[in-house]
Amino acid sequence: MITNKKILDELVALEATKVCSDFLINGLNYWPAIRIRLAFGLIKRRCQNSKSRKAYFNKELLEALKSVESLWLKSKKSKILFVTHNNYKITIEGQIYDRVLEGYKLDCIRSGETYLELNLATGIITCNNKNTGRIQGCLFILKVYCFFLTRLKRKNKHIESSIGCINRYLSKAFPGFKITSIEISQYLIYLKLLTKYFTKLFDKLGVSTIYQATYYDPVGLSINAAASQLNITTYCAQHGGQSRNNPAFGQWTHLPLEGYEMLPDIFLCWDKESAKAIDEWVFTTKHHKTQIRGYRWPELWKEERIKYSGMSNLCRLAAGSFNILYTMQPSVSIHSEMIEKMIKKFPERVNWWFRLHPRQSGSQEELDLQQMYRNSNNIFILEASLEPLPALMVNMDLHLTNFSSCVYEAMLFNVYTIFIHQMGQEYFDEIIQSGKARLCLSHKELENDIHKMLYDKFA
Repeated sequence: MITNKKILDELVALEATKVCSDFLINGLNYWPAIRIRLAFGLIKRRCQNSKSRKAYFNKELLEALKSVESLWLKSKKSKILFVTHNNYKITIEGQIYDRVLEGYKLDCIRSGETYLELNLATGIITCNNKNTGRIQGCLFILKVYCFFLTRLKRKNKHIESSIGCINRYLSKAFPGFKITSIEISQYLIYLKLLTKYFTKLFDKLGVSTIYQATYYDPVGLSINAAASQLNITTYCAQHGGQSRNNPAFGQWTHLPLEGYEMLPDIFLCWDKESAKAIDEWVFTTKHHKTQIRGYRWPELWKEERIKYSGMSNLCRLAAGSFNILYTMQPSVSIHSEMIEKMIKKFPERVNWWFRLHPRQSGSQEELDLQQMYRNSNNIFILEASLEPLPALMVNMDLHLTNFSSCVYEAMLFNVYTIFIHQMGQEYFDEIIQSGKARLCLSHKELENDIHKMLYDKFA
């Protein structure tokens, strides 16, 4: 299996060849976008996944057509812009929360500041939660324009040469790996068009500060580049694990002294461990830095500032049993031999809660999982996936995962985590060393652990 560590090792070695300087085009270095695309392209090779490109295109087209009428709608101005996604949105008692950015929004409300929000899933721009515009139609038009423009433009021999070097280098470590010049050319043109678009949009909106829930998709990268050109400060709020083996956050090398325009200015981290992987490289630049701000979302729950009536139903389902939460990832198969063996070993007094990753929602994997356990009364998939994670953690006795950042929520609610995949150690070794979690790759050891915890709870 291709691990993130292996991918990062090879990308760092590739950067040492100074290929990153080949993508400096008209004063903007596109290497961060290329490196991230390479990394996630390799990670995708281990995915079973997901939704087809055709289904994704149809959904995108539908959203674009919905927004055509508001292409020229004027948005209100504000100095602060939050950029988020439906993956981070949670509806509780009719109110929508953002698990990544909620704390920063509350800071704005307390200080009486207005703010804009851009939802990347819908393209809707809101001002203090009221719709003011939609950009999905514009983004779709840019994609179509980019597709035809790529095929009309002459080939760039310099870029073709660089792509050839990348293919020769990475195919040694990852047999069969290949990127095409048209694929990368289209990607670069799309990034250029997006950067121009967001430069005009931010100038029009009067934005001076941007908070992002994620930055490493084409839109996020272009937002950073546009913001840099307008001297807008960009913050990337942590939304998951940030280990040195995460291609978006760890082991950036050979950076220019002024940093990369496509990377955020400031990384807002939950704790020292999360900041450490970024601190390893930001000190080499004058531009990027980290700030430790804590993880506000579970803290709001612990402070009882969020009231949830669904808690009683979760308590009812969990009552009288040992409850194990298994958090899943789209880059690892849903068919875990270890989990399946444990379910057979513990058919009674143990509830299994399978929490799908947001990107697995509506996928074939979800349908397969529902079918696999349709007759099991002690396995909860829908509840585990749809309920707020803090509400689940309150009722859990053990957290199992391959390498999910849900380990942070588990720690905050005093739930022990056992990683059942080697990548758990690659991502969260410092947490393992702290004793708040451990790595277990043996069926027998995991069985013994569960037996002991069962005894401790019911003896």
